[in-house]
Amino acid sequence: VAVVKFLPSYAGLLLEQEIRNLSAVMRRPRKPLVVISGGAKVLTKIGLIRNFLKSADLFLVGGAMANTFLKAAGEDIGDSLWEKASLAEAKRLLRTGKIVIPVDTAMKGGQILDIGKRTRKLFAQRLTGAKTVIWNGPLGYIEDDRFARGTRYVIRCVAASQAFSVVGGGETVELIEKMGFTKKFGFVSTGGGAMLEFLSGRKLPGIEALNSSIVR
Repeated sequence: VAVVKFLPSYAGLLLEQEIRNLSAVMRRPRKPLVVISGGAKVLTKIGLIRNFLKSADLFLVGGAMANTFLKAAGEDIGDSLWEKASLAEAKRLLRTGKIVIPVDTAMKGGQILDIGKRTRKLFAQRLTGAKTVIWNGPLGYIEDDRFARGTRYVIRCVAASQAFSVVGGGETVELIEKMGFTKKFGFVSTGGGAMLEFLSGRKLPGIEALNSSIVR
């Protein structure tokens, strides 16, 4: 990033689109705002949840990260992996009343690998009427088609809604593309982990470097 100190530097069109769309859902989201958070770890998503705790109406939590929230709620998660270090934070977030966790699951070998049928319908219900949806991370072990049903179901729900939807995360985006629904989403981020950092309110070195470029 030091090159910006010596040469005129600009954001490319893709970066410009990322900043514009992500900034829009952070600063002036149309309400109700629903955040869908999935994937493996609570720790990687905690910044996003905290940053949107005031502005978001609901958080729909799935994927392996939901195991920690289920554990915090006193539910039996069998042999499923969960994060001891995030348990206290999960309990605190549950007390806000904004966190929606699975009410049933699909399991194999004692481990939770997807949200269940009732949870799919619950999530679809909670998405009804949303004006803005932010989604990062799959809701199940989507590498196995048997456990991609929950994610596929919710993809269809969001795609069919009138909400402005922003989605990111390599696995989720790949499945959306595979299903042919990319154009049904308002903005599909290719930022990966950088999207999470940005939505968590953290400063990104590349963007900060461009802001301090010799070109004003």
